[in-house]
Amino acid sequence: MAAKRTTTDFAGYARRAFEPATRLQEVVLGHVERVARFQYECTGDLLQFGLDQLQATSRARDLPTLLANQREIATRFAARAQDRQQAFTALAAESEARFTGWIEETTASVTGKPA
Repeated sequence: MAAKRTTTDFAGYARRAFEPATRLQEVVLGHVERVARFQYECTGDLLQFGLDQLQATSRARDLPTLLANQREIATRFAARAQDRQQAFTALAAESEARFTGWIEETTASVTGKPA
């Protein structure tokens, strides 16, 4: 009587074993991309602020006009910086939620219990 051979699906096992790490990598890289885009936008705001001040300085005919223009430029920049701060807070909250979701998914897959 011949012994029954069982084949082990090593590729399937490896895929299941590394699936949580692959998902974490997707979450992290997505966050890194969003942060890089956010920093790019903030750098653009700073560059625009500097160009606006340079332009105001070159166009000013007297000191009171220059100061009024620079105050207006600084006020617009401060408002934009506040908007960026709120956007960064939302970005951090979303990243935290995605990471928490990954933890819950991974825990549920390992324990076999729903999250």
